[in-house]
Amino acid sequence: MMDQAFRKKPNSQAARPWMGQSWPRTASGRSSLVEPLPHHISCDALHVTFRAAPDAIRPFLPPGLEPLDSGDGWVMIAEMAKASAQDPEQFWRDPSRSSYNECVIGFYCRFGDRIGRYTALVWVDRDWSLGMGAIFGWGKRIGSIDRSRRHLTNPLLSGGSETLGGVVSRHGHHVLSMAVTFDEGGTPLDQLPGHGGSTFLYRFIASPSPDVPDIEQLFELGFTNVAMSDIRAGHGRLSFGDAPDEELCALGAVEVTGGYAYQRGWTTDKQARLLHDYANGTPK
Repeated sequence: MMDQAFRKKPNSQAARPWMGQSWPRTASGRSSLVEPLPHHISCDALHVTFRAAPDAIRPFLPPGLEPLDSGDGWVMIAEMAKASAQDPEQFWRDPSRSSYNECVIGFYCRFGDRIGRYTALVWVDRDWSLGMGAIFGWGKRIGSIDRSRRHLTNPLLSGGSETLGGVVSRHGHHVLSMAVTFDEGGTPLDQLPGHGGSTFLYRFIASPSPDVPDIEQLFELGFTNVAMSDIRAGHGRLSFGDAPDEELCALGAVEVTGGYAYQRGWTTDKQARLLHDYANGTPK
């Protein structure tokens, strides 16, 4: 009754459309953490691949996704750049709104007969990247992400083999460390080995009321305009910390299978496909 009465008032707040791709929404939309999609994204990344026991991976996957028998996973630490299609000049005019650091850990998995990638945990250092995660279903948290920069004019780094590394911490606790050593004279690769397929997304919005159900959904997302360059292979290293509210130690001992550096670009847009709505039960 109250809701119907509220809607009947043409001059009420409800009659004025609010704007914004994410919270906080306002009449102008200027306060929204996330600009309207699409976003053009790029990264300068360090990437370590590993294998873990499938039974250790399974608790990191939402219901309906199953780990591959090979237990393949990866960690990436990258310097990221976002160019907003709505406001492309933001990229140079306001770098704090278009650059950030990110670490992701994910696993290859299957949904029925479809094989894809699921990003289980993400750490970022910008709040607007958190807002993007909430829209699509990336489980992002604020953290401190640091990685080595490759400067060939640095006298110590100008020749021979080199090692680059990255560290993630959160609230003063160590989350993970990674490193990749590149041998002198390595041949660039045409593509990143084994890194393909679409992305599975798990989206959850808790309800504030016993009368309204939670929103819990599984999506599949493909990216467009994907390009990669400067792909180099090396020898990876990976270690997990023991932060009190992190779960990476549950993976146990992992076998590092490779290490890489690369640059990658793509476009993220509203083109995800709903695979399952958990309101209809758990997928078989």
